[in-house]
Amino acid sequence: MWTDNASQIDMLFYKPYADIVAQVAVETDDNPLTVGVFGLWGAGKSTLLNLINQKYIGKDGVICVSINAWMFESYEDAKTAIMEALLRELEENERVPDDIKKNFKSLIKKIDFLKVGTKAISTAAPMIASLIAGNPLPLVVNLPNGIEEIGSTIKGISDSVQEIKEEYLKNENSTEDSVVNNVRKFRKEFEDSLKDEKIKRVVVLIDDLDRCQPERIIETLEVIKLFLSVKKTTFIVAADENVIQYAIKKKYPNIDGFNIELDKEYIEKIIQLPIQIPELSMKDVQNYMLLMVMQKYMRADKFQEMIDKIGQNKLMIETTPINLEQLEEITGSINDCISFDKRQEYKEIVNVIMQIRQIAAYTLKGNPRQTKRFLNTFITKRQLSKLYYGDELDMGIMAKLLILHKLNSDLFVQLSKWNSNFNLESDVGNEQYRLMRQSIDTEDIDSEYYKWYKPRIKAWVKCPPEELEKENLDKYFYLTREILNQTEENESNLSEASKKILERLGNISQGLAPGWINDLVALSNHDLDDVMLIILKRIEKGNIDSYLYRLLFDKLKTYRRDIAGAIRKSSKTIEPSDFAALKAMYDQDVDLISSLLDDLISSGRMKQKAVDAIVKKGD
Repeated sequence: MWTDNASQIDMLFYKPYADIVAQVAVETDDNPLTVGVFGLWGAGKSTLLNLINQKYIGKDGVICVSINAWMFESYEDAKTAIMEALLRELEENERVPDDIKKNFKSLIKKIDFLKVGTKAISTAAPMIASLIAGNPLPLVVNLPNGIEEIGSTIKGISDSVQEIKEEYLKNENSTEDSVVNNVRKFRKEFEDSLKDEKIKRVVVLIDDLDRCQPERIIETLEVIKLFLSVKKTTFIVAADENVIQYAIKKKYPNIDGFNIELDKEYIEKIIQLPIQIPELSMKDVQNYMLLMVMQKYMRADKFQEMIDKIGQNKLMIETTPINLEQLEEITGSINDCISFDKRQEYKEIVNVIMQIRQIAAYTLKGNPRQTKRFLNTFITKRQLSKLYYGDELDMGIMAKLLILHKLNSDLFVQLSKWNSNFNLESDVGNEQYRLMRQSIDTEDIDSEYYKWYKPRIKAWVKCPPEELEKENLDKYFYLTREILNQTEENESNLSEASKKILERLGNISQGLAPGWINDLVALSNHDLDDVMLIILKRIEKGNIDSYLYRLLFDKLKTYRRDIAGAIRKSSKTIEPSDFAALKAMYDQDVDLISSLLDDLISSGRMKQKAVDAIVKKGD
């Protein structure tokens, strides 16, 4: 199985990005720098941070520290928790000179006071103030009942306060005893700790920020900016920029009457250098799938050698995907790199992957994490198949069916229903699938098989093994029965372009709709299909206004039956405000909308009189 952990091996060939970021992070003046490594969930940001970290191994004067922001999700005060984590990492880092470590140790002790300060002295400060003034009465009221416990608690707090007074508030007057001044004092002491000439740069890698709750995301960014971003420090923050923007919008919503994009301005204030990790191309995903399989079966040292040679020969930037012949050439013999008892299993799986990797790449949205998940699902189904049926089933068919579910779960269900009528006595077998496959190039949108005519579905039908109508798929559907009622319309798995279109949909108006429709139509066929699957579900739920699905009906002829079908499935009552949209749609396709109107009358969602008016106007 493939885990979701960051890889120590550069199978994504992110080395050029790592080289650039690692160089910029340290080869600058003494001023603080914050770098944003932006990419979608599962794009390989953690792997890139690992590669950057490796660049600093043995590099004189550079101290690299890694912090996982998600680890502090449950902390009441994430700001001070992150500060303390960084200071402890520096204190314990073997590359930090001993005479400097004591400065970090001293700062750790002072974080406790900052915890009080950041809460605006709302609870602890009155008790501390009582002790400083020599009047413990207000404190005692809020303490436990036992005399022994009261005495012990007072002594503990008193000792802590005395330490703070001696080490942190010495010679301070009351006007300087404020949160602002404590922040300033902490920053100065932290900066002074890094002035030693033995330290050239402290590079802090912040990972998994986009897994945190919105308020934690903001707190982490604020602690970097307010407390820790001092001279000779570089923070490299890896996150999905969309998630950060959402967190900022939630905390700082737009002001009515002002067209200011606060999320972008906020990010620009925090992040001086944004680095965008691009989505993997179709070719990149195919390469990644193959290399993931190779890694599973090859000896670790031989696999690393192969990756190095792929980089040296620049195979990853060729116009076509890497093939087995190329890997055979640079390894000498792949079989010799695999233990004898695993060779047959490797051969079976790698042959399946080579068959389906092109069509699988359509479903994985250029995302390494999705690639791992698909491979894990396939391996699990293969193991189940062996336990249930031995070597009876074709794993190529299994992989192809799993891909169909990711491409379009409705068609996966439809194929299952067709298969239930499989004729064991006929040479043809699945008659409906055979007819669909024969008519797939006609693109007749009035055909009952119109849903199979989308480009990527056509590509799926034609990918090997092709003649599924000759196969009884009962056993395959039995092994995949748990996903028959699961949909794959998950917005988090979409491409960046698809996400941006759907984000704009959330703020759509009639005036903005035509421009949005034009940008929607300009998407690639694969992205358009992804977005329309989600929009159709929203129409079914009644979450799309009629003026918008009228425009979709007009501009996307191949989706007309889908749109009508989604309206038919919806339980939303048809209002008089929807009549104009239905009339326009009726004028464009009389037969299709007439059938829809009849169904709306039958379901009680429209009155005959209203339908008559629409049809009459249409005539």
